[in-house]
Amino acid sequence: ELYSQNSDLIGWLAIKGTVIDYPVLQCEDDSYYLSHSFYKEKDKYGCLYVREIADIHTPGTNFIIYGHNMQDGCMFGNLDKYKEEDYFREHPLISFDTLFEEREYQVLASFRSQLAEGDFEYYKFYQADTEKEFMEFYGTVKGMSLYDTGVTAAYGDTFLTLSTCSSHTENGRFVVVAKRVK
Repeated sequence: ELYSQNSDLIGWLAIKGTVIDYPVLQCEDDSYYLSHSFYKEKDKYGCLYVREIADIHTPGTNFIIYGHNMQDGCMFGNLDKYKEEDYFREHPLISFDTLFEEREYQVLASFRSQLAEGDFEYYKFYQADTEKEFMEFYGTVKGMSLYDTGVTAAYGDTFLTLSTCSSHTENGRFVVVAKRVK
């Protein structure tokens, strides 16, 4: 029914016990849903979205979902609660259901980053064509994590990355990476 209202809908992201329970959209203009609602009206909250490069039908190694860090806690406004290990322990699973299948992910790492030359460019990583590429991404993510989740990954696993702005530094980002378990 939702798809009939907006064919840009590709799935639904939810984290049980949090306010994160939203549709995920995708269109040719990567910045459109930064400032538009599900109903394609101008909206400061925007929507959760993926870039055009993300392929929901044949997902690569990493699928990245973006959303605003709203002060009132909406969208990804509470994502940075994952900076606390206790919060992770209470909310270890993320569900991302596409139009075609139900998916579940286990949080692997959470970290602060920034969009700056020379910093870790997690937002450019979609596909590991070799085990070396996979291990470089995985190793960096685990090394940057604010705490050890105890969750590990191996070549062939797939990731879901949630990304939002953060005020810890100029062009700061807060990132949660999860491994697909179902």
